[in-house]
Amino acid sequence: MIEIVEVKTKKQQKLFVNFQIKLYKKCKYFVPPFIKEEMGLFDPKINPNYDDCEMVFYLAYKNGAVAGRIGGILQRISNKKTNQKYVRFTRIDFINDIEVVKALFKAVEDWAREKGQEYVHGPLGFNDLEREGLLVEGFDRMATYEENYSYDYYPKLIEEVGYKKDVDWLQYFVNVPSELDKRIVRMSNVLERRYNIKYVQAKNINDLVNRYKDKIFSLLDDGYDELYGSVPITEKQKEQLVSQFKMIVDTDFIALVENEKSELVGFALALPNIAKAVQKMKGRYLSIHIFSLLKQIKNPKIIDTALISVRSDYRAKGVASLLIGKIMGNTINRGIKYIEALHQLENNVAIRNLHEGYDKEQHKRRRCYIKKL
Repeated sequence: MIEIVEVKTKKQQKLFVNFQIKLYKKCKYFVPPFIKEEMGLFDPKINPNYDDCEMVFYLAYKNGAVAGRIGGILQRISNKKTNQKYVRFTRIDFINDIEVVKALFKAVEDWAREKGQEYVHGPLGFNDLEREGLLVEGFDRMATYEENYSYDYYPKLIEEVGYKKDVDWLQYFVNVPSELDKRIVRMSNVLERRYNIKYVQAKNINDLVNRYKDKIFSLLDDGYDELYGSVPITEKQKEQLVSQFKMIVDTDFIALVENEKSELVGFALALPNIAKAVQKMKGRYLSIHIFSLLKQIKNPKIIDTALISVRSDYRAKGVASLLIGKIMGNTINRGIKYIEALHQLENNVAIRNLHEGYDKEQHKRRRCYIKKL
């Protein structure tokens, strides 16, 4: 018999967060989120998304033990923007048991109906900058810190309870060339002269935050506006994101392009791949592993391309190639051999084409599922 319990107490919150880490304890590909950050989900003083969302979290018990978890998000801004009645499912994990899966999704679907919604889709977070999509290809590849891993039985069971593909994201593993293609260098010079644009460089992370934070988020809102699941980033969310990622950002892996008016028209960000170090930490900030984490941040073997956005009136001018070329050049100079190109919507041909000409492998695929209630 499966029992569904809504998460309300502190004890239940801990069980909810720790279930994923327990489930994947022996999985060599799983990279856990930090427990402290995930516990912030339940606290309106920490989680800024309570301003714009309603949310609910459930645990599934089988024979008295936790066997699964799921969250539901009513993202009011997204629904208003798209004129849709959707609930997002999130933080979905379960043992290989169809009855557990049925019970978990029934709980979220019943909640969605109570809220007057017509569809459930996911896995998605509160916004497009959170972990999203269910792994459907690449189960034998190491996850990154920025993404979720899931076992290969997840897709089959989710489809068995009536969910179908809505959209896929593709991911690529890129071998970094020994030198930057001279054609990219020439094209960069031509574009800079033709459109009177230039690279700008932050002195350090504090300089980047102080001078460019608002410009970057404004550019992301503009560039991501039409992408699946995207919502404008609020001021509170900006502060939270900066706090979470400030420690691991390296200015070598940030590309900024301005026009003659000092307006930011292009931005790209890659992050040091810290998966191995975070994996050792097992979701906790343990001092014994901090040195390993800092070492991986300073001298990464892989970088993860995370964000890229170009202002709408500059998208047809090759600025995206300019941004990728800048990061690729710095990656070569640092002696880094590999790039993990994260989440690219399968229908976003312009972004997918940015890695054409490089030695790459499409090694992972993520899927957002949907079900009409």
